[in-house]
Amino acid sequence: MRFRFHNLGPVDTADLTLGDLTIIGGRNNTGKTYLTYALYGFLKAWRPRSALSNAFSGPWRAAITDPQSPTLPRLRRLTRSVAADGEALQPINRQDLHRARTQLLTRLASHFTQSMLPSVFSSASSEFHDAALLVEIDEPFPESVPPVRSRAGRHGHLVMLYRSDTLVVRWTGGDHSDHILSRMISALYHRLLCASFPEPFILSAERFGISLFHKELDFTKSQLVNLLQNIDTREARAKISPYLIIDESTSRYALPIKDNIDYTRGLSGTPKRLGPLSRHRMFNDIKDMMGGYYKVAGDDILFRSKARGVHKFEIPLHLASSSARGMSDLYFFLKYVAHRNHLLIVDEPESHLDTANQIELARLLSRLVRRGIKVLITTHSDYLIKEINNLIMLDHLIHRTDVTANHSDYSPEDALPRTAVRAYVARDRGLFEAPIDRFGIDMPIFDETIDSINRTANGLAAALELDVADEHSS
Repeated sequence: MRFRFHNLGPVDTADLTLGDLTIIGGRNNTGKTYLTYALYGFLKAWRPRSALSNAFSGPWRAAITDPQSPTLPRLRRLTRSVAADGEALQPINRQDLHRARTQLLTRLASHFTQSMLPSVFSSASSEFHDAALLVEIDEPFPESVPPVRSRAGRHGHLVMLYRSDTLVVRWTGGDHSDHILSRMISALYHRLLCASFPEPFILSAERFGISLFHKELDFTKSQLVNLLQNIDTREARAKISPYLIIDESTSRYALPIKDNIDYTRGLSGTPKRLGPLSRHRMFNDIKDMMGGYYKVAGDDILFRSKARGVHKFEIPLHLASSSARGMSDLYFFLKYVAHRNHLLIVDEPESHLDTANQIELARLLSRLVRRGIKVLITTHSDYLIKEINNLIMLDHLIHRTDVTANHSDYSPEDALPRTAVRAYVARDRGLFEAPIDRFGIDMPIFDETIDSINRTANGLAAALELDVADEHSS
C-alpha cells in the first residue's frame, strides 16, 4: 500500500510505501508520530468491530453509498438468487476487482480525512482542515480472498468469498426483504475489497506509562460512574450526560494510546488462548532479552525471572524495569494475538533497551517479517539500523558455509531480504526514501551525527595531547 499525506501536523507532503519491514528514522519533532498515527487510524477505521468504525459508522456508510464508490455488478440478480437458493455464484475477474478496490480506496481516504482524522488524534477539526490522504495499492487483486462475514439478527449470517474468478455469496437465516438483503450484500462486497488491508496493531511511545497507570484510569472512570449513579433526582440525571462527564473529566488520548490502554487492560482477568503464530515461540526472544517472562495472575501482570534458586524473583509489572515494562505488550502480542495479516507498528522500539538488546531486537524484527507479520517502526537507533544492515548482507551470503560458520550466532531466519525493506528519513517537513542495496540501508542522518561527534572528540583529544606535551616540555 502506498500512502500520500498532505498538511499533516509538521508534514507538508510525504509519500510512504509499506514494505514487509518499514523504517522511519529522523530527528525529534519531524512528523514521524503524525504519520504512523494517521496510517494506523486509516487501517483501523474500516475494520469490523473497530471502535472507530462503530463510532463513525456514518462515514463508512457515506463512503460506500457515495455515487463515486464502486457498485457490485448485477447486484439485483445476485440478491434474488441468494434469497431463493441460499447461495449464488457470480463470475468476476481480478482486473474488475482491482479497479473497484482503487475506486473504493479513493472514497475511503476522502471520508477518513474529512470525518475521522481529528478523532484519531483526539483534536479539533480545525487542526486538520487542510489535511489530505491518498491511498493506492499497486499489486493485483488477490487470486483468492478469505471469507468475510456479516450477522443479521440472532441467527442470520451472510458470507462472501472470492476464488477462481468467482464471487461466492451464502446466506443462512430468516427471511429479509430483497432491499435489505441487497444492502447487506453490497456492504459485504466493500468489506471484501478491503480484505487485503493489513490489520494494524500499535505499540505507542506511551506504552511504558500505560503499564503503570491503566488501573488508575479505570478507577477514575469508575468513580465518575458511581457519582452519576448517586445523583438524587431524575431531573438532575436527565440534564447530565454520563458520557460527556467522562469525556470532559479525563485526559484526551489519541486513538493509538486509547487502544494501547484497552489492550493492556484486557490482558488481566481473563484466560487467553495461544495465537496462530505462538508455535514459533518468538516471544521467547523477549524472554532471553529481558532475562524473564510475563504472567497474568488475576488482575495483575507479573514479571518472573528465568533464574532459579535464591536468585529467582517474581514481581508486579509496575515494579519491573522500564525495559521490561516496555517489552511486555510485544511479548503478549506474539504469544496470544499475532497472525500473518498483522501490521505491527512500534514507536521507537529501542526505547529503554541497552545496545546489546537493540541488536537482538533487530534480529527479532527480521524473524517477524519471515513469519508473515509486516512491521513498521520509527527509530533513533544507529545500532538497530546497523544490525538490520548486517542481516541484509547476511541474506546475500546465506549460501556461503564459510560465512555462516564464522557467524554462528546468526540463524537462517535472521537473514533479511533487501526487497522486504523500505526505509525513510523524516526531515524538512517531508519524508525521503533511503536507498537500500546489498550492504543495507543508507541512512546518513545517523552517520552525520556520529561523524560530527567523532570529529569533535578527535579534535579535543589532539588538543589535549598538545597540552600534555607542552606541560612535559616546560
